[in-house]
Amino acid sequence: MMRGFGLALLAIVSVTSSARAQSYQVPAPYAIPLPPMSEPRWELGARFWASEGKTRFDINSNKFNPALGNPTSVLTYGDMEAYSGEFVWSARNESNTFAKGFVGGGWLNGGSLDDEDFAAGQIKFSDTYSKIKGDDLIYGTIDVGQDFTLLDRQTKVTFSPFVGFNFWQEDAISYGGRCNRDDVDGLVCGPPGFIEVPFSTKFIGNETNWASLRLGAQLKVKLWDRLSLIGDAAVLPVAYVWTYDSHFLRKDLGPVPNGEDRGSGWGYQLEAEARYDFTPSWSTGGGVRFWHAEAGGNNEFVNFGLKVPLNDYTSERFGVFGDVTYRFATF
Repeated sequence: MMRGFGLALLAIVSVTSSARAQSYQVPAPYAIPLPPMSEPRWELGARFWASEGKTRFDINSNKFNPALGNPTSVLTYGDMEAYSGEFVWSARNESNTFAKGFVGGGWLNGGSLDDEDFAAGQIKFSDTYSKIKGDDLIYGTIDVGQDFTLLDRQTKVTFSPFVGFNFWQEDAISYGGRCNRDDVDGLVCGPPGFIEVPFSTKFIGNETNWASLRLGAQLKVKLWDRLSLIGDAAVLPVAYVWTYDSHFLRKDLGPVPNGEDRGSGWGYQLEAEARYDFTPSWSTGGGVRFWHAEAGGNNEFVNFGLKVPLNDYTSERFGVFGDVTYRFATF
């Protein structure tokens, strides 16, 4: 009987020891998966923009002097070529909310100023031509928006509405004054072709500043593996303009700047580009851009505190650009 009890006890100890051994088994080694690689979400680049611009505005001094017309003076800065460089960037988070923008600057290279003055009945009593020898062009844009992507078998389409801000400044200085044909046979200026002011002398300067709200969208169509077409359109529902006019030879108007324009209006900005990806990171592209803004407000002769209506102030700039960009992951 004792022998049987001993055998039973031995069996219980053996089972218990086996269970403890199983509970302390070391797990077999396994491979730890690597985290997924981040998609490129930052983009930095450089762009060159060659463009041509025009600024036109007119004022009405008729209510202070009925002998003057409406408009009284019309100034047209035309054919203003410009060359500028830009720093461009964009960033997206994992939910495809993005910010993008650029800042650029360059110089004006040529152009002309046509200065027309009218008496009552819109009789043109003076019309002069001046050369623009160039000055500064500065601008910048920042947008924030959201990407919405549509995929099909062959193409990838991304629609990206945004809201943003644009600043645009042009500073043009004209030299000389040559008389054009008018309605009074050159009584005030001189016969057509007469050089009233040598072209080595500063005549009239104008600094135009625009600050605008942007509401728009970008449409990107990716064709094949490397080529993309990108369109960007924005309306400027609020565009504010302020300018400084300098009539360098008008001592009766006081020290320069002796004129200041302020007004509000609207505009639009359009851009289209074709872009090619050489690698997943490096791309190059080229396209066209057109800006338009217009406003109305007041013109002030600052040394006298006298304000007259600013009927129409319009700025436009159109040109072609090329860029190189690099995309990379955030980390």
